[in-house]
Amino acid sequence: MRKKSFAVLTSALVVLAFFAGVALSPVIVGNIEIGYRITPLQVQVLTDRDYYHSLIEDLEKANETILVAMYSMIYDPDDTEDWANDVIRELAEAKERGVNVTVIIEHQTYWDCKDENLEAYQYLTSPGVTVYLDEDTETDHMKLVIIDGYIVYVGSHNWSESGLYYNRETSVRIVNEEVAEEFENYFWTIIRS
Repeated sequence: MRKKSFAVLTSALVVLAFFAGVALSPVIVGNIEIGYRITPLQVQVLTDRDYYHSLIEDLEKANETILVAMYSMIYDPDDTEDWANDVIRELAEAKERGVNVTVIIEHQTYWDCKDENLEAYQYLTSPGVTVYLDEDTETDHMKLVIIDGYIVYVGSHNWSESGLYYNRETSVRIVNEEVAEEFENYFWTIIRS
């Protein structure tokens, strides 16, 4: 009964902390979780085209690392107005200025191949961006970006013209090292699997 009460209380604190703009990070001594510490958390809801403007600004400012796991990343070099091209090109430019850029793009899914992602793969590998084509039939449907170990974008925006310009989409921008670390750990498990 006491463990159940602690679990309910912990869940309630996590929800309250989220709305208060902080993260509760576990304090662990050895293998024993002894409590939580509060760390600042900034969450920004990004709808529709707001995602593109926020993301491109953060990508341009990246200094150390950019990690991207994207279900749909469609590069169309002949379309000068395609916002997906801007975002994809920014990854190559970040690599050229010394940022460590690693990308996972979905290729093999349960039912077929996403060959439309191959153009982005070819474009990004040309300047030396590390790109993994996910060939596992378990579909990676993520839209995840982690910048410099503390900024996370996660939500519904694919990197396609429709996903960034035409569709109704929602994502969040989270600024918090602990949250970024959780997503980063998950990102690397995909590559290792």
